[in-house]
Formats: sequence, structure tokens, C-alpha cells
Amino acid sequence: MDSVGILARYVTILDAVAAAPEGLSLSEIIARTELPRGTAHRLVNTLMTVGYLGQKDGRKVYMLGSGLMRLLRLGTAPASVAAVARPVLEHLVTQVGETVFLAKLVGEHVETIAAVTPEDERQSFVYPGRDMPMHAAASGKAILAHQSAALIESFLSRRHPKYTSATHVEAKSIMADLKRVRAQGYAVCDGEFEPGVLSYACPVLLEDAGVIYSIGSVALGSRLAGHPFEGVINALRGACEAFAQRLERHDAAAAGGDRIGVLRMGAAQ
Repeated sequence: MDSVGILARYVTILDAVAAAPEGLSLSEIIARTELPRGTAHRLVNTLMTVGYLGQKDGRKVYMLGSGLMRLLRLGTAPASVAAVARPVLEHLVTQVGETVFLAKLVGEHVETIAAVTPEDERQSFVYPGRDMPMHAAASGKAILAHQSAALIESFLSRRHPKYTSATHVEAKSIMADLKRVRAQGYAVCDGEFEPGVLSYACPVLLEDAGVIYSIGSVALGSRLAGHPFEGVINALRGACEAFAQRLERHDAAAAGGDRIGVLRMGAAQ
């Protein structure tokens, strides 16, 4: 069979499973796709191997896998996600009193896609589309620390700019920093990206896609350090949880439960 025909069969299975929020058994997949049992079984196993299908509660009920959902979420238009995040960021800025922002993994880079600044703030250190280096910026480190070993290894194999005297550029130092981020659940950038600027960030954990977003706060170090540290971190963690929940509810409501459908629409915008 030609490669296009094989790909079409994979898509047929994914579409069938996507239309069934509670998942499908192999027999149900066969009934809905009209594929031969042997072919369906082989294709389902391949989709399981690459993470595009997963099993529900360890049973032989198949659902969309985290690998596929992550791929679709990575392709969702930033403007669509920013709209979902804005109410969370607007609440967060009242809690911490400093600029807050949402960052996203884009390829092997991290970019800000939304930011909210206090009304009395005249200077902002972040803006949509700004690159946040994953070895220096808190938002970048919060995301990189939770990526696959292969992605981290690829990142560490390259040379990285030293923005200030505090920037970690050696692979061993960067890895040690990432281990601290994973252990404590937040990242800190204290003058590593810009002199005198302090930033905190926490990862956003999505059940279906892992960590591709982070939420952070940034200001002059002399000012942000004056806020209660635990209070800022707890506010960031709460914002991450609220954003993840809003994103899930938005997707479900917009597509009537068809999560892959709304993510496709978001990617096309």
C-alpha cells in the first residue's frame, strides 16, 4: 500500500477516537473505521508506540495520547491561548503587584505570548514575542526543566550566549539549575538575563501535554525582592493551576467535548 493510503488509515483511527471522549475499544474502532481487524490492531499499536494513542486507566480502551495532544497544543495560535490566560494574568498582577506574563515553548525556544503590567508601572521587561532564553530566563528554565531528556541534551550540546556575569553557560551548571527547578517547582532568574532584573516563574502542567507553558513575574530586583517570596511563588502556582483549568474548560466548551477539534481550530487561526 502507498504511504498516503497508510497515513489516511492512521488519520481515520485518530478521528474515530477523537469523536469518542470516553475512548473506544479495538472492536469499536474496527466498527467505526471498517478496517480489517489485523490492520486496525497493527495501526493502533503503532499509534500507541509514538504516543498518539493511549489507554484509559490501563484498560484496552483507547484515547488520544499525550504525544498527539502535545503536538496539537504546540501548534495552537498564541492569540487564542493569550485570550484564555488574560483573566488569570489580570488577577495575578493584583496579587504580586508587578508585571506578570505567560510564556510558551516554540520549537526549541521559549517566547512570551501575553503580559499584564500594573497600572502604575511605566517600564516592562517582557512583551509578546520576546525570546526568553532557556538557560537564563526564569520562564525558559521553568519549561526546559520539564522537557524530554533528548530535548534537554540537544539544548545543552549547543553554545549559549552569556548575557551577564551571572549567566550559566556551561552544560554542567545549566543542568544543575534545571534539577533545582524540578525539585522546587519554580525557577529564578536573578540578573542572569538582564543586569538588576529579577524574575520568578512556575511551570504550567497540562494533563494531556505536559509542560509547554510557564507563568512568571518580573521586575527590578530591588523591588521584586521586597515582596514576600513565598507569597509570590504561591500566587504563581495558583495562576498556573487556574490557567490549566481554564484552558481545559475552554477547549471542551468550544468543541462540545471534542478536544482535538478545538485544537485544530486554534492551530488554523
